[in-house]
Amino acid sequence: MRRLWHDFQAHRRAAVLFLLYWLATLAVERMTNHGGVPTPIVLLLLTTPLIAGALVGWWRGAMPERAHRSRDRITGGMLVGVLSFAITMVVTKGGVIEEVIGGIRGSPYFQGGEMLGMFMVGCVVGALLGSAGAALAMILDRVRRPGRPAPPT
Repeated sequence: MRRLWHDFQAHRRAAVLFLLYWLATLAVERMTNHGGVPTPIVLLLLTTPLIAGALVGWWRGAMPERAHRSRDRITGGMLVGVLSFAITMVVTKGGVIEEVIGGIRGSPYFQGGEMLGMFMVGCVVGALLGSAGAALAMILDRVRRPGRPAPPT
């Protein structure tokens, strides 16, 4: 977690641009959610952990020696993928916060167990997309700099 924070500190401009992208996806989801999230918006929300994982994989590839290992890049992408997807699921319309507030108010539509299951599945999807983004960044890094030796694993 500390390394992820240092990645954000070292690349503030890219982190702010990613934050703006994430907020824009949340705004689009909020505006189009009328009793359910349309499929294109779900796909848009799934781009967030993929892009976050790619950014962390790219950032860690630009760092010297030890941080350049493939394992560090993949696990960093996985962590940021889980975090971005989990936070998205918490704050979206109909997300965790809205469900918990509805349950506290006695809503007959409160589905606590179902929401917890969706949250867990979403975190696994976020981890997979984040690690895929980091792997994509590693592949693009090798294509971009073909003469550079592969990093040790």
